[in-house]
Amino acid sequence: MSAHDDKVKRLLDGEIDEAEIAADPVLASLAERIFGLNIEPITPTKPSQQPTGPEVEVVAAKTSHDPMIEVIPGAAPAAPMPLPDLPTIPKAGEIKKKGGFLKIFGLTSLLVAVANIFGLFGFLNSQCTAEKCTAEATRINWAGIHEINNELGWSMPFPEMGIPDYVAVACSILVLIVAFRRK
Repeated sequence: MSAHDDKVKRLLDGEIDEAEIAADPVLASLAERIFGLNIEPITPTKPSQQPTGPEVEVVAAKTSHDPMIEVIPGAAPAAPMPLPDLPTIPKAGEIKKKGGFLKIFGLTSLLVAVANIFGLFGFLNSQCTAEKCTAEATRINWAGIHEINNELGWSMPFPEMGIPDYVAVACSILVLIVAFRRK
């Protein structure tokens, strides 16, 4: 460990005297920042130790109670900055409703899925032009909706339900739940 590190360790442990702190400007600065001690430098008493250069003015640093703020002597305080323009806060009655589109979409999809289950779109069966088309198939098969012109696009009436019907009802209910829970 170097001599300077030893001095810093002794300063932190409190085992160093003020004369040694005052003799080392780095230790004096550390003591002021860590402990709030203002230690003036020692002036030599022997004429041989007098400084030969011009006399330097020693300015005691102004300290504050906040250790994160450093006060620089001779510096003017900064002018306060103007506040930025902020948007106005909307009043309680002016808040727009969110999820309006999801509510309409969820309700419409649920109505269409339930109407299809009970065969309300059976009139479109007239579009079926294949040989195996039957008039009893009154429900649109959601998995084969692109094949509405042949027998793969149609399903038998209500007591028979397929997975696409369950999925259509469940997804539309899920969309409604999400729409009503949104704020």
